[in-house]
Amino acid sequence: MFVEMKRSGGTVVHGYEKQLEFYKAASQTEFGVFVIIDYGDLGNKLNEVNRIRDERVKNGERASEIIVIDTTRKASASKRK
Repeated sequence: MFVEMKRSGGTVVHGYEKQLEFYKAASQTEFGVFVIIDYGDLGNKLNEVNRIRDERVKNGERASEIIVIDTTRKASASKRK
């Protein structure tokens, strides 16, 4: 299994669509996980990555899992109402 991580401000779509596939092939594995670290500037990139994944699944291809880690600032749990 290969894990690729991208910051939300980076080349997320290219990372999922091309880079992860290249690295999986080089590692001789069909299994991959794509981790997006969301700093609040992800925009529409997640929708595009999910569209690519859905299309691959629809075509009977193996599609890597997508995990989003939300690192945007939130109010402290002790200060939430």
